[in-house]
Amino acid sequence: MASKFSSKITKVVSKDYVGETISITGSIVSGTYPEPSSTLSNIKRPRSRMYQSVFDYPHLSQSANQLFDITWGVRSGGQFAANVVTGTEYDSQAKFNIYNQMAALILGYDQTGSVRVFDVSGNFNSVNASSVMDAPVFIDLSRLVTKDEIEKGTFSLQIDTGSWANPQSFTRLKTITDSGSSDIENGLRILKEPTTNSNVGILDRYRGIAVIQLSSSVVSTLISEQGATHYFVSASSTRAWEYGQSVHSASIDELATGFRHRIYNMQISNATQLNTVKYTITADEGEFNYSSNPSYIDSTGQIRVKQTVAGALQSSLPAYTYVTGIGLYSQDGELLAVAKLSKPQKKSEGNALVLGVKLTY
Repeated sequence: MASKFSSKITKVVSKDYVGETISITGSIVSGTYPEPSSTLSNIKRPRSRMYQSVFDYPHLSQSANQLFDITWGVRSGGQFAANVVTGTEYDSQAKFNIYNQMAALILGYDQTGSVRVFDVSGNFNSVNASSVMDAPVFIDLSRLVTKDEIEKGTFSLQIDTGSWANPQSFTRLKTITDSGSSDIENGLRILKEPTTNSNVGILDRYRGIAVIQLSSSVVSTLISEQGATHYFVSASSTRAWEYGQSVHSASIDELATGFRHRIYNMQISNATQLNTVKYTITADEGEFNYSSNPSYIDSTGQIRVKQTVAGALQSSLPAYTYVTGIGLYSQDGELLAVAKLSKPQKKSEGNALVLGVKLTY
C-alpha cells in the first residue's frame, strides 16, 4: 500500500495584518442622494424606525454597499431621561432599550448583574455625574468597512456643530478622534475633541461602533444649545428644537437625520488579520514510492514502472511515483484541505522529496 501520512512535518505559524483607509464624505451621507422618502435615496429606514442605514449608492441598487447605521439611546435615570416623549412611532421605550442593548453588547455586565454604563472616563462600573454619557449617538460601521478591526488612532469624524440647516453650512466643524488616546479594555478607546482635549465618547475598535455624547451639561458641548436659534433637528415650526428638546421630543429617525446632515467627513483605517501556517513535508527515500491508483499495477499485480515497453518485468528497476497533491488531515484522520502542485513531482526510492504548503486564512 502507498504511505498515507508523513511523520516528518514541521510547522511555522505567523500572523499579519492587511489594512486599508476608508473615507466617507458628507456628500454621500447627505447631499449627493435625496432623502429617504425617495426610492433613489441611499438612506434606508426600517419599518421599526429604530435606526437609519447609510449606503454608498441608492440602497435599492444591487451594487449598493452598506456603510454604517445611526441610532440613538438614552440612559434611564439620566439627564435626558425625564419627559422623553417617544423613541419611535412604534415603541416609546426604544431609546432606553437601545441604550441598554448597546451597553450590554459593548460593555457587558458588572458583578451585580447590572448593565454597565457608558462613561467618557473609561470607568463603566458606576454612574459618575461628571462623565457619564446620558444620550449618546451610536455609529455602527458595517463589517465591509471595518473588516476585523479599526486600527488604533485612525478614527476621525468631522461634524458641523452649528444649528440645523439644509444644506448644512459646515462653518463650525469639530473633529472627534481616538488619535492620541489609549486602550481601555477589550479594544475600547476614548474619543476626544482635540481643540479642548475633551473626552466625548467611546470607540469599540473590534465591533466598529463609535459611541458619542454630542451635548450634555456634564460631559461635552459639541452641539450648540445657546438660545432658540440653535436647532438640532430642523428649523420647521413643528421641529425647531435645540439638542435637549430634540432628545426629549424627536424620534430616533429625526435625531439620526439631524446628525447625518452634520457629517462632513469620516475616515478610518481598518485591518484584516491574516493567519499563515507553513508546512514543510519531507518524504524520505523509502516513503511514498507506491501509488494506490489502480492503474499503478497491471492485471498480474506487477508494478508498471518496473516493466519495459514490451511489458517485461525488470525487478531491478527502482519504483517511483509522481506526487500531484498534498492532503492536510486532522488528528483523527479527517481530510481538511488539499494542496495541488503546479506540476507533478517525481519521487523515487533513491531520493528524498521536500515539499512546502502555505495555508492562509
